[in-house]
Amino acid sequence: MSQFKAHCATLTVAAALAGAPALADVTAEQVWQAWVDYSADMGQEVTTGGQEMSGDTLVITDAVFSGSQDEADFTLTIPEIRLRETGGMVEVTTSSEVPMSVTGTGEAGEAVDMSMLVRHLGMVTVVSGTPEEMTYRFNAQEIGFEMGDMMVEGEPIDLSFAITARDAVGQYQMTEGDLRNITSTLSAAGADYSLSATDPEEGGTLNLEGQISDITGESVMSMPQDMNPDDMPAALAAGFSATGGFRYGAGQTKMDFADEGETVTADIKGTGGVFDVSLSRDGLVYEVGGTGTEVMIQSSSLPFPVNASLAESGFSFTMPMAKGQNAPIGVGLRLVDLSVSEQIWAMIDPTGQLPHDPATLIVELAGRVNMFHDLTDPAIEEMDEPPGEIESLDLEALQVKIAGAELTGQGGLTFDNSDMSMGFPKPQGSVDLTLTGANALMDKLVAMGLLPEDQVMGARMMMGLFAVPTGEDSLASKIEFREDGGIYANGQRIQ
Repeated sequence: MSQFKAHCATLTVAAALAGAPALADVTAEQVWQAWVDYSADMGQEVTTGGQEMSGDTLVITDAVFSGSQDEADFTLTIPEIRLRETGGMVEVTTSSEVPMSVTGTGEAGEAVDMSMLVRHLGMVTVVSGTPEEMTYRFNAQEIGFEMGDMMVEGEPIDLSFAITARDAVGQYQMTEGDLRNITSTLSAAGADYSLSATDPEEGGTLNLEGQISDITGESVMSMPQDMNPDDMPAALAAGFSATGGFRYGAGQTKMDFADEGETVTADIKGTGGVFDVSLSRDGLVYEVGGTGTEVMIQSSSLPFPVNASLAESGFSFTMPMAKGQNAPIGVGLRLVDLSVSEQIWAMIDPTGQLPHDPATLIVELAGRVNMFHDLTDPAIEEMDEPPGEIESLDLEALQVKIAGAELTGQGGLTFDNSDMSMGFPKPQGSVDLTLTGANALMDKLVAMGLLPEDQVMGARMMMGLFAVPTGEDSLASKIEFREDGGIYANGQRIQ
């Protein structure tokens, strides 16, 4: 089952539990019809056990939302929905438990059946606006989701997951037009989550529980009318786009794992994090990061606990999705100020010769490519040729710092795809590199017996060929890829 299908199902649940229109009068019937129309445009079917106007309240019983996508069928059932008209607005309440089931096929072709449950406590939604522009504002003491039974090929799988947000407040707005535009915001005081699983073959067990605080999130989505979620190339070409993200504050996760007599426990803390993603015809952008991470691991196979901390961590990438010229690409990795406990250093450096300063790894690459095909086209898996060609690549940041040595760099290259004489597109450009503290580090590694003297001599000879001294234990190198096809280090041709 694809992530896109899961997002669609989640939106259906959110709409069903939350509400729609703002700034003018709406009726209960209009709000309900907006749900039905939205579901139909998503390829879903809506049935009810009954609809009755009781005074100022439209009561819907046994509302069932069902659909199919990516060889999976889902059904979501809301036992009761009450839409009460209140002076031009509609107050919506629903059953506190909403069951959902999914039947589909796994990656290996196995039959998978799952049941899930959406729960809420004290959730009230107020819908305002017009039939063309509905706004839902909701608040709840709790909103939660939990996985129920899971079967694979008729055999039960011991897997459970649950998450509950506390003191949640949100807004959800839908505007009709050539594109259906949906915006939403959400904040919560915190959330609790848990996961447990048992390996059906080996019998290993995993248990995890944790919490995060100060959650905020927002999303913006534009959907073509009558969009087919199974045809993403057509949807993207017609204007589909989605952008969303959330931030969170301090949190903690505790985990324990056991397998064949070995046990591992972990305690992970952090001061905050971020998750952002966007998808459109222009491409896919993904970013995740965290701050103030502290990890403590105890294992029955280790003589002491392992402690580590990380001031900042992050990963990001950008990739094109559609056929076109000069599309952006990129990837980034940040591990800033990684520190480990002195017990670990004592194993590596028992005599204390190395600096025990925090280590850092930062790499940021960005470039441009020409795409020959849409990456969402299923036929791309059968193509022999690459889906595109690289046009340029920039090293925007490079920093590797460990044990007193540091390597930094930046630069950029362009590529001539008509010249494959080197076995790949001909590059042109340069990269500047700076290395400090390397000789001192190598001396200490030799003294510790971790590096043979002859290997260090070979490394120093290579540095002499590719770099020039710029100070005490400081080297610099400019690697150039020139028009004549040669590769130069500090002006001297090396290939």
